[in-house]
Amino acid sequence: MPDHAKVYISLVSAAGIAAMAYAFLDPLWSHDIFRLCTYVLLSLVASCLKLRLPGLTGTLSIGFVLVLVAISEFTLPEAMLMACAGVLVQCLWGAKTRPKAVQVLFSMAAVAVSVVLAYWCTGIIRFRLRADSVSIILAVATTVYFVANSLLVSGVLSLVKREPLGVVWQQCYLYAFPYYLLGGAVAGLMAASTREFGWELPLLIFPVMGLVYLFYRFYLARMELQSVPAVPAATLQAVKVRSA
Repeated sequence: MPDHAKVYISLVSAAGIAAMAYAFLDPLWSHDIFRLCTYVLLSLVASCLKLRLPGLTGTLSIGFVLVLVAISEFTLPEAMLMACAGVLVQCLWGAKTRPKAVQVLFSMAAVAVSVVLAYWCTGIIRFRLRADSVSIILAVATTVYFVANSLLVSGVLSLVKREPLGVVWQQCYLYAFPYYLLGGAVAGLMAASTREFGWELPLLIFPVMGLVYLFYRFYLARMELQSVPAVPAATLQAVKVRSA
């Protein structure tokens, strides 16, 4: 790995540790422990449902939907707890090769920085612009979270591959953007329902994201099959002759 890539990883990791410390030292923890534990448990389960996109060594899970809901309706420490716990499970659960500690730390750091940035931006909308619309807040949270996280990860891939950041981002995250948009829509429905009916009933909306996950999984599997080069007919005929 190039030295400048190692420096970049160190800087992002340091920023992520600072973001986690900033969030967890915040005294604004919720008094509803049962709600927090329920969402954290769902986040851990959702993080086991992973997608591997073309050109991306890491994975995507549906756990980010709950993180978006937390950014909108929970406190910053709660959102950070769900995000970091989910990333930890996502990195370790069902991994073909056990990831290195630095890889797990970088993944958690990138998500931690993204959560803080998204939470700050939604806070500006709430308290400075005096807008508390769920649709606006979730649109901003989804965009900031996706852009920040994808750029941080694409940055290290760009340095390792020695390719322009824009090219790497398109190769790795172009297919992920609609996935995040659909996840943001599901999170918006959950957040709006939470304000109207309480936090328990909106959990029934979350399985919709499971259908989106299945659709994307079949879609990516079909793309992978189509990308396999076809065997020329002459080669197949030669194989038949030899086998005969």
